[in-house]
Amino acid sequence: MDLVKEEISSDRLSVPLSSTRPPNDPDTELFVLDLIQDRVIAAGGDVVVLVDACVIRHHCRNEVLDLLKRTGFPVYGTPMGKTAIEEDHDRYGGVCSFLFRHM
Repeated sequence: MDLVKEEISSDRLSVPLSSTRPPNDPDTELFVLDLIQDRVIAAGGDVVVLVDACVIRHHCRNEVLDLLKRTGFPVYGTPMGKTAIEEDHDRYGGVCSFLFRHM
């Protein structure tokens, strides 16, 4: 639909945006954590963390840094997420710009 010339009420502009995330469903969270743990084990610890712009957008930089500290996994950034991890981080491997393919 072409709405370029339609007038739209500005009432909703007075409602502040919320960046508060709803809490995770505990059962879903446990399921996902178990799945991740199984895949890390299956990979024999050969795991990297790929950080993109969503880490910045969703304000979860501290959680990612905590994950990196606890696991010691190497970390790479995507071009859009380049600033999400400091380049002097001891496990930072640079910007990853290749496409992953499932083999």
